[in-house]
Amino acid sequence: MLGLPDETTTDPHRYVWRPVSTKDPNRTPLAKCLLRGVADHHRTRKRLLELQARAEGRPIEELSATPALGVAA
Repeated sequence: MLGLPDETTTDPHRYVWRPVSTKDPNRTPLAKCLLRGVADHHRTRKRLLELQARAEGRPIEELSATPALGVAA
């Protein structure tokens, strides 16, 4: 409770939560939300494995599906 404002000074209507309608044009479809979550998980996992390899002094594996050719296109 330290540092929090007194309850009498805060506005009780500052945040209003309402369900989002399925017809709302700004709503992201569920499938897209799930795919973003999976992509974020893969990115985080790849980064953790990379950092762990560096900490242990191991070479960093190439995880790309298309390995670098070393030649500019």
